[in-house]
Amino acid sequence: MDGVGRQRRRTAVLAAGDLARLGAVLDRPRVPLEVPPAWHWACLAEPTRQADLGPDGHPRRGLFIPPIAATRRMFASGEITFSGPLRAGQETELVETIASVEEKAGASGPLTFVTVDRALSQSGAVRLSERQTIVFTDAPPAPRTPDESEPPTAEWSRETATDPVLLFAFSAATSNTHRIHYDRAYATEVEGYPDLVVHGPLIALLLLEAMPARPVRRFSFRALKPTYVGETVLARGRWIDGGAALWAEVQGAVVMRARAKF
Repeated sequence: MDGVGRQRRRTAVLAAGDLARLGAVLDRPRVPLEVPPAWHWACLAEPTRQADLGPDGHPRRGLFIPPIAATRRMFASGEITFSGPLRAGQETELVETIASVEEKAGASGPLTFVTVDRALSQSGAVRLSERQTIVFTDAPPAPRTPDESEPPTAEWSRETATDPVLLFAFSAATSNTHRIHYDRAYATEVEGYPDLVVHGPLIALLLLEAMPARPVRRFSFRALKPTYVGETVLARGRWIDGGAALWAEVQGAVVMRARAKF
């Protein structure tokens, strides 16, 4: 499909105010000058005109993301490598590249996976590399079922109750205009969800925030099942060789799995 290799670049000062807004959402008492793991999601957002927004609130397909016709979009997975500290107040370059577009057969219909590579640099050196995978489909949301197997024993756990204010604040902090996170009528009547959908990146950040502080070299996560507003997310984890296994549970189901390497 057309679009593979397409790039866009943005250079701007990494704003401390962007980090402060995300820090408030995550209840951080102070915001450090060095960007904590995955907090870059709040920085260097691409400005999008109203005329360039699609029906789902995201930038219209064909501008950067290829012109995929499927109506529903989901954040499937991500992998981040931290090569050095990103610091607030410094000029930062973000380069985004469409790495691949793959069509696959799903149980409920065709799926299109778009992989986007992102690199953030300061002082001419790449400080953070990220690979995001986004899936597009016309299939209706599948019902979430409890897991049959017991999750592993957790060495730490933190609960976060979700509500519409949290979802709206996170959307604002990360410049995420996807309507499934704040427009209940759109989420239920157009995309077929039972309620507002909790952001996958928010759950990933809750996993990192719950983990005892360690210098993270790599972080990867995969969304397994949707989470809806009003549900409580249990961010859990345990130490493994060289890192940590992380997972999020909601009402007896593991909705995300992740790994942190130190």
